[in-house]
Amino acid sequence: MKRFAAPLALLAVMAWASVASAHMFWVNTTESFNHPPGHVTTTLGFGHMLPFDDLLTSDHGVIRIDSYQLVGPDMSIHEMDIPDPAMPPKSATPDGLTVQSGDMGVRKIALTGDVTPGTYQVAVKSVPMFFTKYKNKKGKTAMAPLPADQIKDLDKVLESFKYQSFAKSCFTVKTWRRPKALGHELEILPLTDLSGIRPGDLVEFEVRFNGKPLNSDSNAMYTLECTSNTFGAPDGFFLSSYIVNGRAKFRMPTAGQWLANLYVKSKVDEDPSLKALKGKCTAVFSAATLFFTVAP
Repeated sequence: MKRFAAPLALLAVMAWASVASAHMFWVNTTESFNHPPGHVTTTLGFGHMLPFDDLLTSDHGVIRIDSYQLVGPDMSIHEMDIPDPAMPPKSATPDGLTVQSGDMGVRKIALTGDVTPGTYQVAVKSVPMFFTKYKNKKGKTAMAPLPADQIKDLDKVLESFKYQSFAKSCFTVKTWRRPKALGHELEILPLTDLSGIRPGDLVEFEVRFNGKPLNSDSNAMYTLECTSNTFGAPDGFFLSSYIVNGRAKFRMPTAGQWLANLYVKSKVDEDPSLKALKGKCTAVFSAATLFFTVAP
């Protein structure tokens, strides 16, 4: 069971911790025009703090990548290499430290003179993960990173869920165009040109869940949150906006790197679209992030 420790720790945090303390998954984009026509560097982030916090595979959690795509303004898709999910060995230093390497999905996207103008999306999906807490046939509480129907000694399900994360970032070449939805289970779309926003600017987002605008109502109040290492993130501060008719707005307070994020929980028994998951889990946790930068 030792090999399951990291995934179990991550999933437990994802399911029951507050958004402020849970691990997040995101994709960073950094533009460079020092050597025309320029390039964009993408990297994957995981943990709590922009732009990097932890490796994708570490003692504190594991997230494996299902797809890593560059989507053009015309919705053309280029598949980028998926980071290696293996956990590299650690080496000890003479001073009592440990050193470990990891594949953070660093990719360079070079621009050319004939590049198609518009807004490009870097989109990443994690591999769906299952977690089940249960009573076994001996009456003891146990946990496994498996759907409930794959556990042989299961007597009673206590908690069981599926988790998947969807991360995006956008960059503009010459002319901003509103990016189209990619059909992710949970998706954040910018309605404002993110290529030139500055402190004090109003930024608006659309949030879509299962292809439809997410909406707060009497059954559930959904909020989109924005965090930044330039605005109190080390102290647990973040911006929050109710999602109404799929829309949320923020007036950006500081320059720097920002991450819009949210989690949505769906109960399998209450959602007819999740009937294929009956017997496998009782709930589905979906997470989405959108990385962007506010200029000084």
